Amino acid sequence: MVKPLRVLIVEDSEADASLLLRELRKAEYSLVHRRVETAEEMASALNNHEWDIVLSDYILPGFGGLAVIRMIRERGLDLPLIVVSGQIGEDTAAETMRAGANDYIMKGNLKRLVPAIERELAEALNRRQRREVEATLKAREEELRISRQVDIIKDEFIGMVSHELKTPLTVIIGALRV
Repeated sequence: MVKPLRVLIVEDSEADASLLLRELRKAEYSLVHRRVETAEEMASALNNHEWDIVLSDYILPGFGGLAVIRMIRERGLDLPLIVVSGQIGEDTAAETMRAGANDYIMKGNLKRLVPAIERELAEALNRRQRREVEATLKAREEELRISRQVDIIKDEFIGMVSHELKTPLTVIIGALRV
């Protein structure tokens, strides 16, 4: 079954980007993709298109993995980011994860790419669904709060009208008894 996937690739090597795309096609993804190399190109891609996931090299000329993370987070996007690189050590990979990357994959170990993407897409879907449920719950709670306020106002109004009607009736009943 063909699965649609909109992937933004932040990579200065066209050959490396092609390897990533080949892995995704082998997994039967129908791809909409764009490769960017600079912060300006990435900003344009983030501002003008919707993406399902970002795959990013860590080391780019004049631009790096931490800047990629920052650009995504500054826009408030819940967009999974997987760093795919071959030139960083374990400490840098850990720093990248702490900064907000969802995963780190070595270019020499691309067999992890598709499972990592599928996991991150599922987690992003879960987060989106949770936010929708929370928004629905918040709206329902607001409706309930308003309904309770309406009930209070209605009860006060009924009490006031009842009092206003009882006062003349009491006078009339008193007059009739005399």
